[in-house]
Amino acid sequence: MPSPEKNAIVVLLRKSRRHLGPEDVVAVLGAISQVGEGPFSLRELRKYLPERMVSKRNVMRSVGALLQTLVSLGYLERFSERRYRKRYESFSHYMMSQVMELANLEASTVQAQRREEKVLKVLGSKKQGRPD
Repeated sequence: MPSPEKNAIVVLLRKSRRHLGPEDVVAVLGAISQVGEGPFSLRELRKYLPERMVSKRNVMRSVGALLQTLVSLGYLERFSERRYRKRYESFSHYMMSQVMELANLEASTVQAQRREEKVLKVLGSKKQGRPD
């Protein structure tokens, strides 16, 4: 089984959340994926989380902050002040589309740089070939 401590996405989601460990971030993502299609609140999410997390107030506050981060990333949307709704079936499905989009952005940037280099080389060789 892969280690959550070594997963870059888990590490980024955990950043600046001192009350959540890597296993906790994975537990929250798993709980969100188990919630039904409709809107849910943090209170409703509790029944899918391990008891060790639910019993600690600071951990649950960090879970709320993590939900807000997932809203800012676009995986969740705010349905109302205290309710969230999934926009995708799971976080991994959402990330797959984002990774594909990132790959396209990287490829287009590299292609644009190559075109500029070719234009500069062609213009540079014409200037060098003319006697002034």
